[in-house]
Amino acid sequence: MASCASRRDLCAVCECPPRAGLKYNRAQPTVQIHPSITRHSLTAILLTLATSHCGPTPATQDASVDSTAVDASPSTDAAEDTVDSSTEAGPSETPTMARVSSGELVGATREGVRRFLGIPYAAAPTGPRRWRAPEPASAWATPRMATQHGPSCPQSPARDPLSGQTFATSEDCLTLNVWTPEAPSATPRPVMVFVHGGGFVSGTGSLSLYDGANLARSAGAVVVTLNYRLGQLGFLAHSALRAEQTSNAGPGNYGLLDQQAALRWVRDEVRALGGDPANVTLFGESAGSLSVCLHMVAPGSRGLFHRAIGQSASCTFFVNTLSTTPDARFQPAESLGSLFSTALRCESRATPAEVLACLRSKSVDEVLMAEPRPAELNIRDARYQPSVDGVVLPMRPWAMFRAGMSANVPFMSGTNRDEGTVFSLTTSIANETEYRAAVRALLPLRDTVLNAALNDILTRYWPIAMYPSAKDAYNAFLGDVAFVCPARAQARMMASRAMAQPVWLYHFTRENLGGRNLGLGVFHSAELPYVFANFVRPFMRTPMDATVSDLVVGAWARFARTGDPNGAGLAPAWPSYSMTNDSLYVLDVTPRTENAFRQQKCDAIDTWLMDLDSPVMAGAGG
Repeated sequence: MASCASRRDLCAVCECPPRAGLKYNRAQPTVQIHPSITRHSLTAILLTLATSHCGPTPATQDASVDSTAVDASPSTDAAEDTVDSSTEAGPSETPTMARVSSGELVGATREGVRRFLGIPYAAAPTGPRRWRAPEPASAWATPRMATQHGPSCPQSPARDPLSGQTFATSEDCLTLNVWTPEAPSATPRPVMVFVHGGGFVSGTGSLSLYDGANLARSAGAVVVTLNYRLGQLGFLAHSALRAEQTSNAGPGNYGLLDQQAALRWVRDEVRALGGDPANVTLFGESAGSLSVCLHMVAPGSRGLFHRAIGQSASCTFFVNTLSTTPDARFQPAESLGSLFSTALRCESRATPAEVLACLRSKSVDEVLMAEPRPAELNIRDARYQPSVDGVVLPMRPWAMFRAGMSANVPFMSGTNRDEGTVFSLTTSIANETEYRAAVRALLPLRDTVLNAALNDILTRYWPIAMYPSAKDAYNAFLGDVAFVCPARAQARMMASRAMAQPVWLYHFTRENLGGRNLGLGVFHSAELPYVFANFVRPFMRTPMDATVSDLVVGAWARFARTGDPNGAGLAPAWPSYSMTNDSLYVLDVTPRTENAFRQQKCDAIDTWLMDLDSPVMAGAGG
């Protein structure tokens, strides 16, 4: 393995020494942030690490997969602190078949779960289809093998920094994966569609962490994961693309349109796989959670899902404009597109059609390596991500939520205890001066009045004296301002509407040994192994982790089935959120309810953000 110092990845996975008192049978990875990320603006941080994925280096197209689960088995003294890496031969698989509109699928059954992988839900977005809304997939005449994941969408590096899993990529990547229980059901099963994270520039639905078999088996649900276009290929906006705009597809939101196409495929086809198209839960983590939030307000997503779960990201303060507006704080998406087109020597072409023809003629590698690349966008106050285009996203999500224009479906949302830790790994914050400087870099403001208000908020609600160190204070502030408080703000806006569907808030606090060993605590994405019941490295499974996973899977499954996470095995009861109880549910070995969770802090942040009218938070989310 290359040393951390020699890697060009934005996030390098390197080997770390065992912690004293632990017995390790395999090396565990640690995560580092590349030292080039020195300006920790909130937008750059959330883009970069909101899903703990990496920025560009020279592409890696071929891949090997390490999907080994790591178990921690009991010992005489400390059950949680002994890791056993022993493995057993996997169970045999048998073929299984299903027919969808495009043709027959040949999948596989294993341990009571049928899986169908790499199913095209749209045509390859290549050639003239690049930077256009997805088109229907072609039918196939002979049975299609569906036992292997399709290639992931182009990104660089094609590697998950936490697990070390690598994956093949191709522009022909619009596929999804389905896991469905083998046992017959008297009624169609609830459907759970997961959107992966990765800051809209990386990630894949085929990570071993997201394998849907355990969740499908335990929840009695049909589980779906999907790929969608990323980075420059998924979220490039350019003035030349306006000429191709349609009534339901504006420029720059192709990754969101892919997600909508996958949801339409689920609506039309999932019954053939045992699912109920009238009971679809859309859930996602980080950029996937932000996507869920955007689908709540996107007109083209209306009716494609019936419940929603957001894990560690909200779009309530999200604004990314296509072109310059009077209140724009960040580089508009079309301005970024012009820089990209210039780097590819296409911008000077005589007509918009010639500009697009030039861009579409470039290879995937040329597109990925053309400046500005995703990891460099923090320097330019810009990012490749969804934008308010007037079509896919008609208005700022904040304004649409406040006006009651979001989908009125049961909604569950939450955050983790230590959301901020992954964002400051290479930041030195040793004293008050460095603390204030880091916050100013996080929220760069030109307005002296707003700066003074922010300083007052820090002094009152996040003083260093309240925390073990200045860096701990910064991590707490970052976690609250970027994750905890926006999630609460969205819940409040949804709960306040007339005839509102119930809203449920959670806070996940179970510390996995993997997170403890990394020094990150209950970090951003640390809930995922408990949701999918997949403890792939660096996560480790102890009996208590298995108990918490059972609790989480049960709550997610009941919510998917009924719109309410409560039921057998969940005690005490999980109250729905209201403006009066300001309540959330703490998910841990011993779950509990908390009212007025960080109420004063979040009220102060909400008021301050309202004064900013939200543009300062443009692009917040992962």
